[in-house]
Amino acid sequence: MLDRVCQRAGVEKVTPHVLRHTFASVAGGLGYSELTIAALLGHASRGITQRYIHIDEPLRAAATAVSNRMLVLLSSQRGAEAIDD
Repeated sequence: MLDRVCQRAGVEKVTPHVLRHTFASVAGGLGYSELTIAALLGHASRGITQRYIHIDEPLRAAATAVSNRMLVLLSSQRGAEAIDD
C-alpha cells in the first residue's frame, strides 16, 4: 500500500522507517519535547516522569500539528516541482 501511495504522490525511496524518522524530525523542529516525540512514536519511556503526567491531549495536539506541518511541506515541495516542470 505504501508503494502505491508513494507512486501516486510521485515520491521514491520512502519506507516506514523514513516516514517515522521524518515525523520525529518535524516534531523536533516544531519544538516538541523528546518525551512527547517518544510517546508519539510509541517508544517506551524508562523515566518515572511518565507516571506523573497525562499526555493524551498533548499527544493528540502534537500529532495533529506535526501532520499538518508535513502536509504544508509536502504541498509546497510539490508546488515547487510543478513550477520547475
